[in-house]
Amino acid sequence: MDFNTVLDLRRMVRNYTDEPISDQVVERIVEAGRRAPSAGNTQGQSFIVITDQDRRAKVAELAGEAGYVAQGFDPWVSRAPAHIVLCVSKQAYLDRYSEADKQGAFEDEWPVPYWWVDAGASMQNILLAAVNEGLAAGFLGVHALEGLKEELRIPEHVSVIGVVTLGHQANDRRSGSLKRPRVGQAIHWNQWNEQA
Repeated sequence: MDFNTVLDLRRMVRNYTDEPISDQVVERIVEAGRRAPSAGNTQGQSFIVITDQDRRAKVAELAGEAGYVAQGFDPWVSRAPAHIVLCVSKQAYLDRYSEADKQGAFEDEWPVPYWWVDAGASMQNILLAAVNEGLAAGFLGVHALEGLKEELRIPEHVSVIGVVTLGHQANDRRSGSLKRPRVGQAIHWNQWNEQA
């Protein structure tokens, strides 16, 4: 698929059909996330793929899907045939940047926590790869998933970013946030320009 078409089609989807996804397609999507940039080639991102129906139902339960459905929304978390739990390890970056070729680069003060940047790059790759495979994807942030680390036995030093849901898009109720007006100017040339 043409890259600009992938960008145009990408949006957060919150409802899926019952059509399954092959493991090979899911593997290609996760591999796209794994291949995202990584500061210092740390590769601190990790992924848990969930296709088991009972496990997906448990993730939906942790996400409070029943309350979401009670508000008139579709059961998008449990209905998605695949979940990708996106994780990152800050410790991996601290360890990597203490090695000889990076030693002293940031000491204790990091100008930017690059583990979050790299996790975001992985997520974007996953979202675009899903569209490229003819699928849709949504994202549920970890703030809505209390108990997920324990449920999935994720080590203490690993942080969960959230869950990307994958599937074939069904009609869904669009987010109210899409009505929010665009504020200010996002692109500046040569210097920061005054806002109109």
